[in-house]
Amino acid sequence: MKIESQQQLLELIEKTRADRKMSMRGAVDKTDGISYSQWNRFIHGEREPSYDHLFAMAKGVGLRISVSAR
Repeated sequence: MKIESQQQLLELIEKTRADRKMSMRGAVDKTDGISYSQWNRFIHGEREPSYDHLFAMAKGVGLRISVSAR
């Protein structure tokens, strides 16, 4: 799947979390350096996550991310 924006990646992460019936707390517990309050602010649009945040969140829901440059 080709992701072209941070927002698209955030939506994919949240969809994956919901599809896997993971609680936000459960996903946060599997991340490196993301707190529950940060995750909540990101998904409610109160803060914009960096790609580092998004990669950590993806790991928390079990997604593997690869980046390619042309």
